[in-house]
Amino acid sequence: MPHWKDTPIHVLDFEGGSRTGIVEYGVATLLGGEVVEARTRLCAADAPIPTLDTQCHGIRTRDVEGLPPFAADAEIFLNLRETGLLAAHHAQVEQGLLKGVWPYPRAVPDFASPGAPPVVDWGPWVDTHRLAVNWHPALAEHKLGTLMRWFSLERRLEKLAEKHCPPGRRKYHCALYDALAAALLLRHLCSASDRAGVSLETLVRESLSGSRANDRMQGELDLFDFN
Repeated sequence: MPHWKDTPIHVLDFEGGSRTGIVEYGVATLLGGEVVEARTRLCAADAPIPTLDTQCHGIRTRDVEGLPPFAADAEIFLNLRETGLLAAHHAQVEQGLLKGVWPYPRAVPDFASPGAPPVVDWGPWVDTHRLAVNWHPALAEHKLGTLMRWFSLERRLEKLAEKHCPPGRRKYHCALYDALAAALLLRHLCSASDRAGVSLETLVRESLSGSRANDRMQGELDLFDFN
């Protein structure tokens, strides 16, 4: 089975929701255990951004007026899926927003199971929240910021944010900042001595609920719908 470091894992984070659509995205690509590429941008909203949303992510309606919508970047996200697996912290949220724009990608290889038939799905996803819950169940909570503090990853996150994030978007609830945090968390979770040889298949299986993990083992990929 492929080692997790040998295939690109594109860690995503979106800011927005079902009403406004995706108003910011961040992508941090892991390869060889390192962040090798990062991208982000603001996107036009589908509706005025509510004040409560702005209080969370800091994006106002006027900040995104006149910008291309998220849907304009279809080729970026289709190409990401064609080159590797997608990942997120609470992946069902990112998958739901992504599928709301493009229900399915083009046919792609099953990176976690070479030799299996191609799949036409944004998943299976790597979910850093579920991995943290499964591998560190004794922790009181598994929020992204809490895990970064618990594992002493904040200093490295700040360095990556200075390099890749726009000024003013270097904090939690900023899309690329959160994507970089989840990428560092994934790297840390896979760095334990007993997981040094962890495979993509294991990451996928451990990212799923018990029933979906069983479906994966049986090859029933059509059941991977988190909506």
